[in-house]
Amino acid sequence: MKLTQMIEKFAKQGMLNGVARAELLQAAEETEQEMAELQEELSGKDGELAENRKTAAVERAILEGGGKNVKAILALLDLEEISYDAKEGLKGLDLEEVKAEAPYLFYEKTEKKKGTGVPMTRQKRKEDEIRAAFRRGLGR
Repeated sequence: MKLTQMIEKFAKQGMLNGVARAELLQAAEETEQEMAELQEELSGKDGELAENRKTAAVERAILEGGGKNVKAILALLDLEEISYDAKEGLKGLDLEEVKAEAPYLFYEKTEKKKGTGVPMTRQKRKEDEIRAAFRRGLGR
């Protein structure tokens, strides 16, 4: 039940006099206007929040795809074509196209080679030499 309807109901029952009724009706109208403005502001904030979530998801996808400069890559993307849903994720994002267009904006994937470090025998000898030098320094 709206506030104005409640005021009219109380007025009909004789609980309000004419002046109090008028003042309450004016206050109710002002309150309803404020509520309408706040609802508009809230709907604007919801859209802004959704846009921020989409941008964050795109930035995360760029970083996971090996992007060096997120801002530069975002400038090359058309964010209007990309959609984001929390359950389904990003749709319409084609990083491969951007990689083909500007490969310098992405890191090249390199796999670590095994066995490129110092051999254990050499490392063990080095540690033994350090221990011996330390003992000599202590006089033992």
